[in-house]
Amino acid sequence: MAAGITLFSCQQKNDSDAAIAKIFQQARNNHQTSRDSIGYFLDQCQKYDTLQLSNLSKARILYLKGLWDELRLQYDSASATFMRGATLLPDNSFKAATILRAASDEAWASDYDSYRTLLTRAQKLLKKRKDPVNEAAFWSVQGDYEIEINDYRKAIVDYTTADSILKSNHIVRSRDYYQYRISYAYRRSGKYSPAFKHMLKSIEISNQLGNRFRLTSSYIDISRMYRDAQRYGEATKWEEKHLSLARDIKDSSQIRAGLENMGIIYAEKKEWDTAESYFTRSLQMAYDIHDPVSIGTALVNMGNFFNRKGDVDRALSYYKKGYVYVKKHDNKPVSIMGIMFHLGDANLAKKNFSLSEKYLKKALDLADSLHLSGWSVTTNLRLNDLYRTTKDYKKYVLSLQHYINVKDKWEADKQNARFNKLSLQYEKKQQDATIALQTAELKNRRQLLIILGIALLLIISVVTAILINKKTKERAIRTIYRQQLLAHDQQKVISSLLKKTVPLAPERPENKMLTTLLHLLDEQHIYQNADLSLEMLAQELGTNVTYVSQLINREFNCNFKTLINRYRINYSKTEIKENPGNLAMKNIGLKAGFKSQSTFYAAFKNEVGMTPMQFSKVAQLENNPNENPKKSD
Repeated sequence: MAAGITLFSCQQKNDSDAAIAKIFQQARNNHQTSRDSIGYFLDQCQKYDTLQLSNLSKARILYLKGLWDELRLQYDSASATFMRGATLLPDNSFKAATILRAASDEAWASDYDSYRTLLTRAQKLLKKRKDPVNEAAFWSVQGDYEIEINDYRKAIVDYTTADSILKSNHIVRSRDYYQYRISYAYRRSGKYSPAFKHMLKSIEISNQLGNRFRLTSSYIDISRMYRDAQRYGEATKWEEKHLSLARDIKDSSQIRAGLENMGIIYAEKKEWDTAESYFTRSLQMAYDIHDPVSIGTALVNMGNFFNRKGDVDRALSYYKKGYVYVKKHDNKPVSIMGIMFHLGDANLAKKNFSLSEKYLKKALDLADSLHLSGWSVTTNLRLNDLYRTTKDYKKYVLSLQHYINVKDKWEADKQNARFNKLSLQYEKKQQDATIALQTAELKNRRQLLIILGIALLLIISVVTAILINKKTKERAIRTIYRQQLLAHDQQKVISSLLKKTVPLAPERPENKMLTTLLHLLDEQHIYQNADLSLEMLAQELGTNVTYVSQLINREFNCNFKTLINRYRINYSKTEIKENPGNLAMKNIGLKAGFKSQSTFYAAFKNEVGMTPMQFSKVAQLENNPNENPKKSD
């Protein structure tokens, strides 16, 4: 397992789908840093019973298997695996991403009809939803196809479009890959200045993301660019950096490619022994990791080394081994076409004209069938050299005519690519201008709404202030009016309160007993006796209780208790009025004949309508009319 890989502890969870989801996310993250991690995560997925998993979990496992096939360069198998997963999914972003991955694999496998079919399916899904990541991937897949058919100008346009989509949506992830592919396309088209620029940008983003897997690819490619520019010191330096990182992350394929790149550097410097040592180690490592594509590539590059060295026989030997091996284990048309071209070129150098023509014509037929205009032009040039050397002018004229037709088509394709690029740039500028105009209009509308909102708030504030001021004035006028009314009525109220509550008796008593009763009350103040009762009063009058009670009810229109309390209260009012604020209310009540302060207070308030304390305040106001009475409790 690759260093640094961590795995969520999903085995303890009962929810298998949740566990697969976590493994899948972890695997996709680690796929950006280590190729070997995919195999490890696939092993983790095998621990779960497939029958208990949802279709989404099954599709995720198949996606990981497709990535594993890609890493082993088994593109046909990868595409089939991705499509099995896609059939389990509804129409969503994940399904679109899966189909795009399958389309890219079909392009790498040179099955261009299947590539176009899958790309169209993915495009229909993408039109249903806004998904910048998959939209960028759509353009990237087209770029992969253009690279495969050597149309580097179109590839640059496609990859640049993909990168621009992510950049405009502030998405960093995957931009290092698109910058890397832009650089690769520029390098293949011979434009090293922009190639260097974009490769350095890719390295910058990869460092930001911590994507060590992408860094290894960037390091070897920048070494190759320095090698193409014959700056072998820088090329060696970057390759050593690449090999160090590849060994650190244990990426066998990158290590093999790095050894091969070192071999090419030393071969171009004509340090043949050192170069052969690197090529031999690269070939042996390809056999050790059992990678058919790497083995075929290593055999062809070994042939290229000996061809460069001038040992054409050994070059032919390795080309033939490569051809047999690729045809048996890989059988990729583009790979076979390349080896046939090398066989034809080497046989031409050996003056084996018939074999050279045989291989070059097969290579040309494959290039034409695959619509690889660049390869067709290059192979035609070799055939032209062959026919001119053998003085077969009839074939030379036919070959030359074919070369002109293919060359014209290639140039036309290039012009179309340039036109498409300009069209895209124009459309982008128009789109940007439209967006800018809409943004400006939206900004103006917002500013207008803000101004209107502020004006409305000001109007509401002013109207509210006016209404509040008006209500305040009205309230003040009403308050003053009430105060005037109260002041006007105050004397009347005080005078009325200070008067005796009720007439205590008729003006002329008509009988002796009534006279005696009034004498007891008015002169002897019998009511001041707290123990006074109806029986005691009857004894004083020399009669019975019934007669006294009837007398009180008839003459005073109340019962005995009420009559006595009225006398006591009148006595208390007189005491309070004559000595306001100077007597204790409790003493006044007891002196008046009440047994307790509470009884005194209750009777006083019931008869007068205010407490003794309040009455005292009123009495003070009567005595001092210029002073305002304090608020009583």
